[in-house]
Amino acid sequence: MIHYLKHTEIDKAKWDLCIGQSVNSMIYAYSWYLDEASTDWDALVLDNYAAVMPLTQKRKWGIKYLYQPFFTQQLGVFSIDEIANDLLKEFITSIPRKYRYIDIQLNEQNNLLDEKIKPHPRKNYLLDIRKSHDKVLRNMPESTKRNIKKANKHELQIHNFSYSDAIAFYQNHKGGETKGIKQKDYNRLKSIFKVCHEKNRVYTRAVYSKNNELLACGVFLINKNRIVFSIGTANVLGRELRAMYMLMDTIIFQYAGYNYFIDFEGSEIPGVEKFYKNLGAELVHYYRYKKNRLSIFMKFVKTMYNFFMK
Repeated sequence: MIHYLKHTEIDKAKWDLCIGQSVNSMIYAYSWYLDEASTDWDALVLDNYAAVMPLTQKRKWGIKYLYQPFFTQQLGVFSIDEIANDLLKEFITSIPRKYRYIDIQLNEQNNLLDEKIKPHPRKNYLLDIRKSHDKVLRNMPESTKRNIKKANKHELQIHNFSYSDAIAFYQNHKGGETKGIKQKDYNRLKSIFKVCHEKNRVYTRAVYSKNNELLACGVFLINKNRIVFSIGTANVLGRELRAMYMLMDTIIFQYAGYNYFIDFEGSEIPGVEKFYKNLGAELVHYYRYKKNRLSIFMKFVKTMYNFFMK
């Protein structure tokens, strides 16, 4: 039976054991990650934590709703056993009706086949690096191989880097293009990276020129067989010298031949999507689920609010 639990009722040791043993384990779903990423979350739990679903919630205008926190690309249902369609449907229909509006993202294993519940597929890219480094490179297009050679020609260097400095670099060179993310969200990201660092789940690297100029950096989060590319970017000179290609090749070289995939967290942006495809990553889908239970009046208010806030 599926139970609704308030946050204070959740046994986090059992929760994290379920996430760690689940067939679709993701770092975003651990209790210690959710505690930093979401202002508040409750849960749906099957039996004695055989399967779980976090309910990340907020309140606006007195109305409770479910939302997808920044820096948690995929949540949804996580299970120790394979997730049958009937079980997934049971979880979705068990979401309490007190949540009048739902806009969340389910994970790759949550492809619900139902005529009434129709999640919308979204793009993600995974790079299989279980093969040797040479074999991974062999599958890349010639343009990517040339870009890696160009970076090597410029004698770029890879060094350790702090996650705090990586966030600052990202804000300076990419923040203006990232809509909706405010300073408080970057502060929350810093807290997420801090707890991940404490759990030994963070890998941060930076690319420097031979003149010791910072060109690019990336923060990667490691969980089971996934290396998640959380944030990263290059400055103008870094893009010219192909620093991100050097960074990615370094990660691939270090982890190739082990049981890992690099998870690029998207993207729906054509240029970013092309970069991931050029590294040999393959398209997979996760799913956005929306449900509007608002009254006709509140639907009108929400429509007007969204219109004037554009």
